[in-house]
Amino acid sequence: MKQFEFTTLKLFLAVADGGSLTTAADKCNIAIAALSKRISDLEASTGTRFFERRARGMSLTPAGRALLQHAREIIYGVERMQSDLLLYSRGIHGLLRIAATASAVSEFLPQELRSFSDAHPGVAIDLSEGTSQKVMEAIMDGRADLGVFLEPVSGDGLVTFPYRRDELCVVVPRGHPLATQARIRFAQTLVYDHIGTQTESSLSQKLMAEGGANYRVRIRVGSVDAACRMVHAGLGICIAPRLIVENYQDCFSIALIELDEPWAVRQMLVGARSKQGLSGAARAFLRRCIDAGEAEPQRHLPGPTGSTPAEEVSRTAKDLSHEAKHASLPPSYDPVFPNEEPETTHE
Repeated sequence: MKQFEFTTLKLFLAVADGGSLTTAADKCNIAIAALSKRISDLEASTGTRFFERRARGMSLTPAGRALLQHAREIIYGVERMQSDLLLYSRGIHGLLRIAATASAVSEFLPQELRSFSDAHPGVAIDLSEGTSQKVMEAIMDGRADLGVFLEPVSGDGLVTFPYRRDELCVVVPRGHPLATQARIRFAQTLVYDHIGTQTESSLSQKLMAEGGANYRVRIRVGSVDAACRMVHAGLGICIAPRLIVENYQDCFSIALIELDEPWAVRQMLVGARSKQGLSGAARAFLRRCIDAGEAEPQRHLPGPTGSTPAEEVSRTAKDLSHEAKHASLPPSYDPVFPNEEPETTHE
């Protein structure tokens, strides 16, 4: 088998992402014939077909999907190396890449990022925002060192730890018929038009699953900020994280109502592909997030009105809490890196 060429892997990735030779050729500024030969030579050198050729484009074979994962890791790894070296040339001693959901970015991460930056002023931070699924994909692809996302976890191979919890609430215009209620069930909101966010977000998926055909979305917007503006304008009501919406109470004519559902409190997780390969900066920030999660006051989930509060949100099988699994271990034991001394980042 011939040695893989980095340029060929980049071209393969472009075809896989674009779904056709034409799209990939335009993106990479290469002739279609030359690109086609590169892909054919790659397949011939391995004795494996990576693409199914169809009239309307190209799709990956199982072997192609396997190569895609490796190609992304290699390409992003080289790009990270180049980026890190550029930072060092500018006097910056490391780069921490974090992907997180919008709720994590708005509600909690600024606190951890501020304390981390104060302790490690020489480390640059690249923070990207996306849905939980996109965050997990960024971790698996190597585009992010760490990610903060919501349960449940659908990404195999991720090492996860409990981070913080957020609480959903119902946002209505002031003067709305529901505004006088202290707490309401989700079913009570379904007689009104809703303002929704991205359909692929964890929240939208949950609301659609719970409401079914009765969940009517009048307008979809891209952020909680925009949703609150729509509610302020009287275009509907919405379900949103309380800590984010509270920032808009003084700006908009809106009222917040407790959502009386067992799924209204959501567990956030911080995750990585594995402890191996994490930089000192990433390890230090992961430790900081785990500590923040452990220090957060334990809250009970809201249950149906008149009932006993439901049990706390179940943590994942990878929850390495000190109390549950390490009660007999010495105080210096680190559940993130159990066989190593806790590590600090040296500038």
